[in-house]
Amino acid sequence: MARIGLLLPADIWQCVASFIPEYHLLTLISVNKAFYNIVLDARYREIHWAKLDPSMIKSLVRLRTPSIAGRVRRLHVRAWFIEYLIRKESLEPPSYGVSTKRWVSRHLRLPSSPIRITPSASGRSSAARDILESMTEAVRLMAHVTEYSFEWRDLSPTADTLKFLNAARTGFGVSLRKLTLHAQLGNFTNLLSTVDFDNLEELELHFDHDLRDAKTGDQSRDLLRDAIAPFVNHFRRSIRCLLISSASTTDLSPLFYALNPFPHLRKFVARLAFDAVHLSDPRGLVRILRTNSDTISSVELGRSFASSSDVAPDPRSTWLGLTSALTLDLAVLVNLTTLKIPLLQDFDATIACLRRSADTLTSLCLIDYFLAERELVELVQIFSHRPFDAGLKYLHVGVAYITPDVFDLLASRLPGLLNLNLVLLDATLSEVAVSASTVYESLLLFKSLFSIPAMLRPSFAWHWLAITTPIGACRTWASASHPPRAESR
Repeated sequence: MARIGLLLPADIWQCVASFIPEYHLLTLISVNKAFYNIVLDARYREIHWAKLDPSMIKSLVRLRTPSIAGRVRRLHVRAWFIEYLIRKESLEPPSYGVSTKRWVSRHLRLPSSPIRITPSASGRSSAARDILESMTEAVRLMAHVTEYSFEWRDLSPTADTLKFLNAARTGFGVSLRKLTLHAQLGNFTNLLSTVDFDNLEELELHFDHDLRDAKTGDQSRDLLRDAIAPFVNHFRRSIRCLLISSASTTDLSPLFYALNPFPHLRKFVARLAFDAVHLSDPRGLVRILRTNSDTISSVELGRSFASSSDVAPDPRSTWLGLTSALTLDLAVLVNLTTLKIPLLQDFDATIACLRRSADTLTSLCLIDYFLAERELVELVQIFSHRPFDAGLKYLHVGVAYITPDVFDLLASRLPGLLNLNLVLLDATLSEVAVSASTVYESLLLFKSLFSIPAMLRPSFAWHWLAITTPIGACRTWASASHPPRAESR
């Protein structure tokens, strides 16, 4: 029997391991070579460097071994703790720097006996430099990373920092498929100079909040047009997913205007404040949707939490201008499979845009609006003509009322629906449970509402149902055949 086990190929053991709980896999690392690799792959597949603690130090020690570093597929770095160490060392007495250096050296097993203290710019020891050097060494060995996320938070662009960023470009050059960058707009110049990947398919750019006087309007416009846009356009032949999110005070209109068509773009996401400060001219955004309409199948437009308090008390909204252009341009939002948007200029305009994808849409998320009874019926009727491909599979909407007829409508018109998220106003939720004196009775009431579609149509069953309020109170059911459970989000 042992001999047969040794002869089984690795993919068979991989199938066996898929049925074993992750917490139990670790105990099987010594069973054979296949399980040894499976356990290490699971342990080091995704690495997070977000804070300096013994767990991170321990992983750094292991990741400086090529056989371990080569197992990393996803790397997420939040580099704020490097700057934190530097500032803390500068404030503490010199003895603190020595003790920190000794602690880091002992855990990293740095080749120093006795311990050599690396002087910082202030003449004190630099544990931060040793950490950054160890991270750089580990990154150089990660030859198979497919997803890389880097958040530049409060980190000075020193020579050591740029060396670390260059190490990522060297190590991930061929394998990387997804890149996520978080930084203030002013730091993107240094950040982008260290990024050049051959086969990038997903790109996410997040512009963090900055002060209004960090960059003047002309400087920000030049940076967007002359640095960031060429960087994005460099990957136009391979990009399939593009996400641009902004909490900055910068106007992103020049960036959208400067972007070239993407021949293979499948998903486009824009999250920003739609006002005169952050998007003064929405036509560039509409242009992206129009020029790539033949390939785009997924669109998300959402509002970010960008603050304009230091710019204007109430900047003029450009959302109506954007939605008006989307409504009038019949070449945008066509033949989509996934759509997540707030209500456009009004409900009728939103319905008109949804009809363009009535034959293809499988996932719809309509946010920041509560549908009346007539509106919900009209929305559902758009997709009710698709009995053969089952139509919508995911639906997230707000409703201004909740009765058994709501579930009956969804069950009869959307037979392929697998995930349903209903958002209710607090007042609506209170009206439903007004006759229930306890939480338990409220749950029984929702259970009875939920069971109606299954009773009327035994073949119908949702995989997931969630009833929430805007503040997050949630009642969630895993499926129509399982009892409900209460959750709080």
